[in-house]
Amino acid sequence: MAPHQRRDDLIRTALLVFARRPPAEVTPEEIAEEADVSRALVYRYFPNMAELRRAALERAMTELLEELRPPEGAPPLEQVRTALHSFIDFAAAYAPSYTALLNGGSTVATEETEAEIDRVRRGVRELILDRAGIDAPSPRLLLGLRCWVSMVETAVMLWLRTHDMTRDELADWLLDQLVAVVAASGGPREELDRLVAHVSRVVT
Repeated sequence: MAPHQRRDDLIRTALLVFARRPPAEVTPEEIAEEADVSRALVYRYFPNMAELRRAALERAMTELLEELRPPEGAPPLEQVRTALHSFIDFAAAYAPSYTALLNGGSTVATEETEAEIDRVRRGVRELILDRAGIDAPSPRLLLGLRCWVSMVETAVMLWLRTHDMTRDELADWLLDQLVAVVAASGGPREELDRLVAHVSRVVT
């Protein structure tokens, strides 16, 4: 196997393991066993687990951003709902890692991992604004969207613990919260009308 293929295989293996257990609990030996390689080979590509965790997170965030981009031809409401479904599914698939990364006291929550998570947060905001046709959002709208993204992260983390509603119910609730946050953000009327129309249940 070529070096770049081996490295890629180790990252994929790490993601499989991180889907089952919190990253901080995973050892190089576990990655080696799962990939059917020697421990020394793991260290050849990743001198420590922190580097492997960072590479795996970067890969996962890049793939998530792609999944969050629904077809542009879909109705506006369905675009946002589809993106929410993709995010919820991603969090559920990597539940132990998702919870650990959003826990500020976690040993895997570093400046590098925070930067990767912020890349997704920024991508979500840009996607909503782009699909709504807003090129220069007001500071109030940006603040509202940032708060909503944080709400999504927290709500999904709580849902992973309780599953007290279905995935579709959670996505619809989060969509309702987006409309409410945007409507209350206090930005220019035209800006708010455009974005609310984009995500409202009654698409105009």
